[in-house]
Formats: sequence, C-alpha cells, structure tokens
Amino acid sequence: MAGTRENILVSETVRDQFLQGMLALDQPNSGIFARDIAAFLRNNSLPLDIVGTDQELSIYDLFVFWHVLAMSIQLSVGNAAHSGPIFLPWHRMYLIRLEQNLQQVLGDPDFGLPYWDWAADGELPVADQWRTDLWSPDYIGEARGAVRSGPIAAMRVRLVQDARTGRLVSTNPRRIQRAAGLDQRVRTLPTEAHVETALTQPTYDRAPWNQSVISHRNVLEGWVQGPQLHNRVHVWIGGDMGPGTSPNDPAFFLNHCNVDRIWEMWMDRNGREYQPGRNRGPQGHRIDSTMVSIIGQALSPEQVLDPSVWYAYDHQLIA
Repeated sequence: MAGTRENILVSETVRDQFLQGMLALDQPNSGIFARDIAAFLRNNSLPLDIVGTDQELSIYDLFVFWHVLAMSIQLSVGNAAHSGPIFLPWHRMYLIRLEQNLQQVLGDPDFGLPYWDWAADGELPVADQWRTDLWSPDYIGEARGAVRSGPIAAMRVRLVQDARTGRLVSTNPRRIQRAAGLDQRVRTLPTEAHVETALTQPTYDRAPWNQSVISHRNVLEGWVQGPQLHNRVHVWIGGDMGPGTSPNDPAFFLNHCNVDRIWEMWMDRNGREYQPGRNRGPQGHRIDSTMVSIIGQALSPEQVLDPSVWYAYDHQLIA
C-alpha cells in the first residue's frame, strides 16, 4: 500500500514509528552471520570481502552491507549507486525496501519513511544547527560523540568499512558515533538557496554523466562546488555517516528521504524525465539498467520514476 512520507520534526506519530521500527530491524536475529556474507561475496566473485568477528547480523545490518556492496562495484562512471545518473533511482529503490521492512515489523502497511528538511536547519545560526530537536533524546540522540540517549542509543554498529583498505569489518557491537559541525571544511548544513539551485536545473543529467557536470542529479548529489546538499549532510554529521557503512546511522535514511523528496519536487516541475535512455550513456546508469539489489526484486530506474504505488510526500497531498 502507499504511505505518506512526512517531516520527522512535524509528525510525532511518524517519529515514534520510525524509532520503533529502527530498533526492531536492528535486532541481531536475521539468521545470517558474517560468515554467510563472506561466502556470498566469494561465491559470486564480488569485489568486496569481509573480515572480523563471526556474529549474527540484523536485517538493518544487511542494509548497511547492501550499500557498501553497491559502492564497491565500480562502473565506467562512478559506482553502482553513486557519482552518476543511477544515484537517485538506486537510493529510491533502497529506501523503498527499507520502508517495506519497517511496514512489516510495525504491522502498518501505510507507514511512510520520514524525512529531515535539513535546508530549514541550514538557515539557522551555525551554533544552533546541531542543537535542534532532531538531536535530542526524543528524536535520534546526540549530534556529537556516542549516541547515549533516546531510543537510538540501543542501536549497535556491527559492520564498518576500513578507511585504509575499503574492506568490510564485522566488529564488536558499539554505539553510533557522530561529529556534527566539527569538520572545519563543512561547519554548516545546506540552505534553501542550495535546494533551489538543484530544483532549477533544466536537465536530470547529461554527458559525460560524472561528478563534473551541471545537472539536477549532480547538484543534488553534491559534487558541484562540493561538498554540497546530499554530500554536505554526510560530511557535516561525520562519524558513522562518513564511510560506505553510513546507513549505520538512521540519520542516513532521513537525509536520503529528503534527497528523494527534492528529486520528486524536481519531477513535479519537469516531468518524469531520466537520462541516459536505452542504449545510451554508461552501462549501469541507463534507464533500463538493472540496479544492484540483495533485498527484494532488482528494479531499473524506469520502474521507480513514478513512486506513487509505494508512497507520496506530504507536499503532494496539499490541494
């Protein structure tokens, strides 16, 4: 069924469901162990390996693994989830699968993932941006250091990416870590003006389809005069939001739901356009390319251009 995606700072009901669902998915009871991930990677000759503790993983951990796996698959442009046209549709598919898992554990087929409108917070004074309600025990916990308060304090990081080797490491469970606003390169969040720049781009994407182009996808991903927009939020939060295992932090999904919302707003203005089309542009990024999936059916960008069968955003329900 189709859910409604709402602002987490507006709807307490959605906030409470989101937090409850995160905790439920993070229970290490999937029946899948780190050794099973190692066998899967080896048997499919995939360009990633895993080392460390053999432990049972959670469904949430499998989403973390999926993200790292897609990043490890290098294409002629970017990878199977980033730095090219596939960035927005791949993450849309990824969020749909998480949303479906949350609907299942919550017993609510109408649940919609919430988003965090970080551009609204980006309009605040610098010293206030990491002190909003989002970073309180009632929401997702501390913006700096280990998350020790609120429901998210009970979540545990089990898979991390080695910054030097890129390897996936199964580690002893620990708390989520953040360092919001402490990176000297990125002291502030994106602003509403940055969002409007993305929305006013006339084309979804264009050749050479990479980090150098001026297009809606590349501006929104954050490579133009970067880090901006999506990329800037990752760097601004820091900590576990930095490496390829960034979905360890539930803030990842609030960020990407907002990114997806902005893409949907762009399509409201420009139509459900996607480039490159069939038999054009780099393989793996075309409209009919099969996107990398380990949870649920693998979809193509064409299949996710209209998400109305799965969800709508709150702004789309306003007459």
